[in-house]
Amino acid sequence: MTTNEIRKIIADSEFSDWLNSVNLQIEYPHLDFDQTLTGFSSVFKFLEQQINGWEKFGENIPNELKASKKQFSTFKTRLENYINSYVINSNHNESQLNNYWNSEKNQIQNNKTLFVYDSPITEFLINIHRDVPKYYAGAYNFVMGNYNFSNKDSMIGHLLAYEFELKDYTELTKRRNKEKSSIGKLRNDFRSQLSESETQLSEHLKSANIEFENYTQKIDELKTEKESNFDDWFDNTKIEFDNFDTTTKEKISDLEHTYEELLRLKKPAEYWNQRATKLNKEGWKAIYWLVGLVAFACVTLYLLLWLTPDGMLLSFIKGQASAIKWSIIYVTFISFLAYGIRALNKVAFSSFHLARDAEEREQLTYVYLSLIKDSAVDEKEKSLIMQSLFSRAETGLLKGDSGPAMPNDISGKIFGGN
Repeated sequence: MTTNEIRKIIADSEFSDWLNSVNLQIEYPHLDFDQTLTGFSSVFKFLEQQINGWEKFGENIPNELKASKKQFSTFKTRLENYINSYVINSNHNESQLNNYWNSEKNQIQNNKTLFVYDSPITEFLINIHRDVPKYYAGAYNFVMGNYNFSNKDSMIGHLLAYEFELKDYTELTKRRNKEKSSIGKLRNDFRSQLSESETQLSEHLKSANIEFENYTQKIDELKTEKESNFDDWFDNTKIEFDNFDTTTKEKISDLEHTYEELLRLKKPAEYWNQRATKLNKEGWKAIYWLVGLVAFACVTLYLLLWLTPDGMLLSFIKGQASAIKWSIIYVTFISFLAYGIRALNKVAFSSFHLARDAEEREQLTYVYLSLIKDSAVDEKEKSLIMQSLFSRAETGLLKGDSGPAMPNDISGKIFGGN
């Protein structure tokens, strides 16, 4: 587990404020090392730095210093277990977390014999171990305060450690000690600032996570709202499209049916239109002939009545046979004129009647097509309209028709009985 992972866990934890407020005081008197770390991530990062720093020295270091390296690894593992057991995968309150933390904290604080990798004394002991290993034990005992002059090598080791610490009390030594003290203060200040930075970083990560969660929540809400709006729009559009599709198909079906009916009735309508025009012409033609025949009848009657010879009139008075002859001829002529006038009259008005009937059939055809388009005609009404369109029309020519009135008929009517 890395420091970045620890920071993320702290930022996501409900105990982030408490985890950022915990502190640990590390004191190693033999190294003149005293450091207070604030924040769980600061403690974890310190242990991680010590482990990585000791790794750089390799394996050629004294066993006492290897023990420090191993102990820092043990502390780091214990903190990882603490995070996994009491922060991530457990439901504990802050008081319980504090009790567990005090236990871990004591394990680290109570061990005051460790060495940090970046201490000058640590580097001094490693150099003695590598360059003159026989003097290492004496130097180590001197640093730890165990003064033992049992042999020459131990004595020399003590002297080397003494010279490293004091060297002779001279101005140069004072200056070196002051510089060493200054560097130590700078190191401690740097570590204090590092601890404070870790706390600020953890708080910043927590704030960033909260803002990110709020932003994510807003995005999810916006996404849900847009999806809901889209679903509503899609459902409404689908319903409208289905209605439009159904209506359009019905209209297309009606139009197709109307078009089929139009094709079926187009020729009859054209025929009725042409027939009406033709019958109107024939009617007016019969009217002209009727007018001409009436005029001719009037003229002939005038001539017969006003221009009759005197001998004919005398024959009527005297009762001669020639008078009967001229009477029969006159009556026959008048009968033929009357029959012709009557026939022309029937032909004229029959033509006008048939023309009007053809016009009405044509208009009825278009009305029928319009009703079909609006789906306002059922099968029964359709049958009635079809019967009206294609029923037989009365011409008016045969009804009450009779042959020309001959003289014997007239005499029979005059002299006969019933």
